[in-house]
Amino acid sequence: MTSPDEPGRAGSAIRQAALPVPLRDLHRAVLRRFLDTGTAPSLHWLRQAARELGVSDSELAELEAADLIHLDGRMVAVAYPFSGARTRQQVELDGFPAVYAMCAIDALGIPAMAGRDGRIAATDPRDGAPVVVSVKGMGEVGGGRWRWTPADAVVVFAQTADCGSCCAADCVSWEMVCPHVTFHASRDSAQAYLAARPDIDGKILDQQAAVESGRRNFGPLLGGPE
Repeated sequence: MTSPDEPGRAGSAIRQAALPVPLRDLHRAVLRRFLDTGTAPSLHWLRQAARELGVSDSELAELEAADLIHLDGRMVAVAYPFSGARTRQQVELDGFPAVYAMCAIDALGIPAMAGRDGRIAATDPRDGAPVVVSVKGMGEVGGGRWRWTPADAVVVFAQTADCGSCCAADCVSWEMVCPHVTFHASRDSAQAYLAARPDIDGKILDQQAAVESGRRNFGPLLGGPE
């Protein structure tokens, strides 16, 4: 994922758009599998889906090289915005099973990507306080009325302080960023969290900026409007 300040399409959306059509279709199939089942696709399923789309094993590796999916030898462990393992952010869309998001921005991007209303249940990493974000009207023009509880909740966008040139080159590893992009119950909590973590560099995003970052990064991934 790139900085939330980058204009236009960013992160996963721009990397997907650069793929050949068969790989783009495969990536979208992986995302739909997460949505439809609520679980990570197996490596067997992924290879079968690749064959059906005419994607070779060597071409399949391009999805990992583009930092769009990551495998753990048995399944798709990461397919932004989805996590194959439990995280602090669980997302439940209307009509779909619950899924886990890699980070707070990813969670906010899932309703935009699917065009569905839903609810995000998260926890503040500083003290475990619950943060709930819901959205209604995603199918309407202008898209979505968001409600945050607590009302002054925010998002921290951070990365490890020593990630080096990889970050500047827009190839940030998920281990360096995703664990540090988190919901916080208040701005005070977010400030205290950053002050207590000299190992990460970050900023606080207000609700509007966080929602817009999720939309830009993930809204186009299933072929919807940018």
